Amino acid sequence: MKSSTKLISTDRELLGLQPNEAGRYEVGVKNARGLSIRIYPGGEKIFEVRYVAANGARRRMKLGTYPALKLADAKRKAGTFQNEVVEGRDPSAERAAAKKTQRTGDTVEQLARAAFKAAKLGLHGGRKKPKRLSTIAHETRLYEHHIAPELGDKIVTEVRRRDIKEFMRDLASDSGLAASSVGRVGEVLSGIFAFAVHEDRIESNPVAGLSHPLSWNSRERRFSDASLKVLWDMLVLHSKPILPGEVLPEDPQSRLDPLTCLSTRLMIITLCRRGEAAAARWDEIDRASKKWTVPRERTKSGRTEIKPLSDEAIAILDAAAAVTRLLFDGRNSEFVFPLTADPTNHLDGHRVARAMTRLCRRLGIPHGSPHDFRRTGATTLTDEKYGFTRFIVSKVLGHRVRDGAKVTEIYDLNEYLPQKRAALDAWAKHVRELRSPAKTAPNLIAA
Repeated sequence: MKSSTKLISTDRELLGLQPNEAGRYEVGVKNARGLSIRIYPGGEKIFEVRYVAANGARRRMKLGTYPALKLADAKRKAGTFQNEVVEGRDPSAERAAAKKTQRTGDTVEQLARAAFKAAKLGLHGGRKKPKRLSTIAHETRLYEHHIAPELGDKIVTEVRRRDIKEFMRDLASDSGLAASSVGRVGEVLSGIFAFAVHEDRIESNPVAGLSHPLSWNSRERRFSDASLKVLWDMLVLHSKPILPGEVLPEDPQSRLDPLTCLSTRLMIITLCRRGEAAAARWDEIDRASKKWTVPRERTKSGRTEIKPLSDEAIAILDAAAAVTRLLFDGRNSEFVFPLTADPTNHLDGHRVARAMTRLCRRLGIPHGSPHDFRRTGATTLTDEKYGFTRFIVSKVLGHRVRDGAKVTEIYDLNEYLPQKRAALDAWAKHVRELRSPAKTAPNLIAA
């Protein structure tokens, strides 16, 4: 490439530069350090600036094409870059890094989306098993509400531990979230960066050790017998639709939906999880053998679980079928607890949790979650009155039991149905026989 010793200083002189069929050539710009313009055989004219970086490397960077970039603008742009070089920056290297980032898509937002997508297939690392869709949806909501607004636009490789520490500190002090909720947001963020490590995009997880800025105690709440009886009676009261001319003795503005109440009662009497009850299907119910088979896709353990059904559970299922026929003019639904507005869809498990919040507030009971029923039942069954072992109660709850060598769990596929049935029958009998002391305020027990 030929270089001319002539310097140009005006647009007229720039316009006079003609292409050379022998090859491209370069002309410097007067009073603009390092600025030049290259003229190509095809007639294209491109401004470039040269400089020496702080590490001694000689750089050449394109600024733009003439006439889209005017001479005066090119001189100002070159001056800005030269000032950045004086300050120790390297504009060309920074531009190259930015282009690389755009190609790899390594913003926290893009990384999070990739992590959630991989989690559906079990490709996110960890136990290498797909996450449940409900778990992914919950983590996505936490990300979108709390993480994305603050960190979503940041480049993954540029996020430092001090950034995470500042984010978690602000979340703990300004969001109004409980300590446990702050920790869950931190766990989601840690999982996203753990995926980046798994994918070899970063060397280490900057969230490690910082995802729980506040300490909290695991929940130990359970319902007292008095609370459970009052809640059960209220759920029974609202488990049937109001017929024309019928008036319930309770405030109609705060009454509960019958199918939501029945779903909650099934959850209590079987000690299942709220999502398992809300999405129960009739083809999972075997009335003859009094068993409910929950497919692995809906269990937290990832294994198919068989739940024995007590007489009380069968009665709840019969009531749900009757309510469904009454609400939908004799039509049935594939779901045990369909939506009142749409029999082709089932209840949302979160709806049960919200109903419990309203019901506890209405009855003056300290807030208890649906999960507290499971803790209540487990504590009752292992008490000396009933004396069931933790192993059997864990089986009832659908936990993965680590009893003995890990290999034993792989080979022991026994469902322990007789033992589980005995435990759930005892629990159903306990609920039926509860009596609320007169004028005694129900409460939660903090064990």
